[in-house]
Amino acid sequence: MKTIKLSLVAAALSSLFAVPALAADVQIYGRAHLSVDSLDNGVDSGTNVSSNSSRLGFRAKTEIEGGLEAFVQIEQNIRFDEGTGSWASRDSFVGIRGNFGTVRLGQFDTPLKAVRGKVDMFGDRIGDIRNLTRTSTSGSTNANIGNVFDERYKNGVHYQTPKFGNFVFDIHYTPHNTAGATADNVQESYSMALSYEVKGFYAAIAYETFEGQNDLDPNALRLGAYYDVTSDFRVSGMFQSASDVPGGDRNVYGVGASYKMGDYTLRSQYYVADDNDAADSGASMLVIGADRRLGKDLTLYVAYGITSNDDAAAFRVSAGGRDTQLAAVPGKDSSGLSLGVQYNF
Repeated sequence: MKTIKLSLVAAALSSLFAVPALAADVQIYGRAHLSVDSLDNGVDSGTNVSSNSSRLGFRAKTEIEGGLEAFVQIEQNIRFDEGTGSWASRDSFVGIRGNFGTVRLGQFDTPLKAVRGKVDMFGDRIGDIRNLTRTSTSGSTNANIGNVFDERYKNGVHYQTPKFGNFVFDIHYTPHNTAGATADNVQESYSMALSYEVKGFYAAIAYETFEGQNDLDPNALRLGAYYDVTSDFRVSGMFQSASDVPGGDRNVYGVGASYKMGDYTLRSQYYVADDNDAADSGASMLVIGADRRLGKDLTLYVAYGITSNDDAAAFRVSAGGRDTQLAAVPGKDSSGLSLGVQYNF
């Protein structure tokens, strides 16, 4: 990550408005994450290049009176595979932090989503846990409501407490997850999490509720944790109980593990989506992979994943943080072999 320090010294403005000049620390950062994938949904197959949550971002922070700090972030998705992007499409916000905690406004991940990000062994890759936890990927009947869980919501207001005994509490309110103004708070949501983190251990509980469509108000309770058994061996797990979602209530749960061997890391995870009110609507997902680090910023990896669908289920293996996906076919297994490169700067 490269830091560019800009001194915003404007003598003319200072004289006009009688305010002291401020110095802002500005960071330019990003990630190029691409993969070559062979995807198969049991009916069709193909080879694709996918840009996977690649990004370009700008951050700035400035110390202000009273021991406070103002900060801003603008982050956008960059499609390296197709040469496109959308300004401020990812976490973009402005806020203030101090001894009281942190407050920010904008569009950003919910606390529920953040729990998944901490424990997912294949985030933004083949076999991401979101293949099972997002309602739009939870079988063929759920596409009408769109993604609900594991999202970043528009028009967010977020407060995070200071650490107290390694505990942190987050609460996120979105009056309406829509573009433009609204008079009736369409798609209002609340998301909150209590997390505990020390070196080598993390645990959190989160709850989210969302005003949906078709008289549905989806909500989810999520538990997530990881533990470093040794400095090289980590185990993780997550449980989600979702209610009032299309097709009926559903639990998703599973475990993962990673093991470092010098510049190599072996990783795997296995997750299950239970049957909901509809029979034969569950699935299981297994993914294995290996990373090779070339310096602190560049990683090469290989991963293979398969989602085994029951007769009435249509879960994917290529969803979640990936810009190129292959739709699942009810009752057919979805699989993918991925060769990827990730460069952080």
